[in-house]
Amino acid sequence: MSTLFLGAATWLAAIIGMPHGAWHNELTKSLPAADAAMPESPATIRLWFAEKVEPKFSSIALMKPDSTGIPIGKPRATDDPKSVVSDVPARLPAGKYLIRWRTAGTDGHAVRGSFWFSVK
Repeated sequence: MSTLFLGAATWLAAIIGMPHGAWHNELTKSLPAADAAMPESPATIRLWFAEKVEPKFSSIALMKPDSTGIPIGKPRATDDPKSVVSDVPARLPAGKYLIRWRTAGTDGHAVRGSFWFSVK
């Protein structure tokens, strides 16, 4: 039993001591925010991540609830190396929208996610 405990303690210490880069990148903030009810259509979609992102390996898609895509600009770099932004050229009418994103962190591993927001 003590060998099992010692092995688990060693494993836990190794996990806790890992540098943050050992974990895959993750979305930390967005504008619009997940589940936000925006008073008006956003002019841009901006995503912030835990690690530096490479815009050429990133994508952002904007969709209606029926999965119809809405054309937006390609993700581009911002003043923050952990952030990318895409322009929303057309004004969005009131309704619910899905943002799907994909990027790669410094470890090269692709991560993706999605979230909803609405325009009042």
